[in-house]
Amino acid sequence: MKCAEAGPARRRRIVGRPSRRMLDFSRLATPAAHGDVLIEPAAEGLVELAHRNRSLISGYPFEVLGLTVGEVRARLRARVCDGCDGPVIVTGHQPEFIHAGVWAKHVVASALAKAMGSKAVNLVVDSDAPVTTTLAVPVVEGDRLTWGRVSYASLAGGVSHDAIGRMDGARVRSLADEVAGLMGDRYASSNMPAYFEGILGADDATDWVEQMVMARRAVEHRLGVEMFEHCVGRVWGMPLLPEMMLNAGRFVDCYNGALADYRGRYGERNPSRPVPDLGVGDGRFELPVWAYRTGERRRRLFVTDDGDRIGLFADDEMIGNVGRAALSSWKSAEEALGLVDGFVFRPRALSLTLWARLFVGDLFIHGIGGAKYDRVTDELVRRFYGVEPPAMACVSATMWFDGRGDAGEAVEAVETGAVREAERRVRDVRWNSQRHVGSETGLADSAAGVVAGLIEERSRAVADSERLRRARSRDRTARREVFRRIRDVNDRLLAMEPGVVDRAAHDLTVVRELADAARSRTNREFFFAMLDTSSLEQLRDRLTQSAVFRV
Repeated sequence: MKCAEAGPARRRRIVGRPSRRMLDFSRLATPAAHGDVLIEPAAEGLVELAHRNRSLISGYPFEVLGLTVGEVRARLRARVCDGCDGPVIVTGHQPEFIHAGVWAKHVVASALAKAMGSKAVNLVVDSDAPVTTTLAVPVVEGDRLTWGRVSYASLAGGVSHDAIGRMDGARVRSLADEVAGLMGDRYASSNMPAYFEGILGADDATDWVEQMVMARRAVEHRLGVEMFEHCVGRVWGMPLLPEMMLNAGRFVDCYNGALADYRGRYGERNPSRPVPDLGVGDGRFELPVWAYRTGERRRRLFVTDDGDRIGLFADDEMIGNVGRAALSSWKSAEEALGLVDGFVFRPRALSLTLWARLFVGDLFIHGIGGAKYDRVTDELVRRFYGVEPPAMACVSATMWFDGRGDAGEAVEAVETGAVREAERRVRDVRWNSQRHVGSETGLADSAAGVVAGLIEERSRAVADSERLRRARSRDRTARREVFRRIRDVNDRLLAMEPGVVDRAAHDLTVVRELADAARSRTNREFFFAMLDTSSLEQLRDRLTQSAVFRV
């Protein structure tokens, strides 16, 4: 069976008014200033969007492992939200120190679920590998804001978050002391004390990821943000994983076709963006799944179809095989895939959001990057299942640590004005030294005469260069020689007044330092709990000011 055609005849289209009820990708830009928020589609359309998605999904005609979509969703909801029956709002992120733009998704998901009398679910992507295991901490010194770094774990490259062990009380208190030392007076008024108390009180946490989740929830609870929280490694898989294994060739064809469609539509020439194609060769098909033993580097999952059995490979290592019959039912597939030589199977980005959007939630809330790449998932749903995908939403926000209202203007002014001008001046001093020598300080008469002679010599060399360019453009030897003459004159001019080079370099250093200082004040990537409660309340209220969120 080939991929479903993506043409109009094979799609289930969401009908109605699309203007502000569907996500407009042209509006997805990082909020520019302190306190700015992004909710797309507009907040007043989110309830309708969730209900329309729910209606759309209820009409899907396909089955998965012999179950209807409704039966699949009922089973999964029994796991993720105590069998909730109403519309479910879903979001997700890695178990890291999230910034306010990510936390904004939690606020909107929680508020929307409350307003609808339903539930919100946050998927904690514990199977991703951290880019860094250090925490950026703001350091305020007068009007200057810099950033320190505190290490919270040691982890080899390519190893996932779920391998980070539980921190004991002594380590937590030491980490808190390091952060407090860097933040100074700002620490006590921030939400970091409550956060670290949340870790210390997380007696049931079995690892670092659970400690992070419980500590964040302790902060969020004070702000009225409530969600079901689940580590992806404990809920993802059924029934999508065996479905992909049983139909690997077709799934890979649809997946790579969706990527090709995305790249062609949006002019993307890099074959690795937004994600690489799945590999095919020697009878093996790559799936968008990680295979690894906890604590080891993640590897790509490949499968082979050997008739009655599906072979499983972690990169080039064969790790087992499973009977097709065992993969064809939920219970037996779950048992079989849990016994593969200690390996676990975890989703990569597109397979996670496909699973969450089709089989768990009624509205998935992305950040900006996730929403843009998930257009590939939209096309994958059309091709693999032959249906129109449920619509998604996008939420983000920007908060600066010190909330300086002039910081953005300062960055723009310094970066677009002074820095560029200072960089231009450094180049001009080097290559047009005749414009600068003697122009600022003046020269003695004798030196001025020498400079005038050098400027005249330079003018003749420039004229020769121009004649060569017009009449003998291919005479590279002659043109290289005249260029050497110009450079030699420039060097002799600058030797007459070496301070002009130093002044230009000094001016560039100063304005770059000013730009760095201004840019540091507009860093939005710091952990949201480093803000005080008042700032977080203001952000929460701005995100939920629409009447749709009022219960």
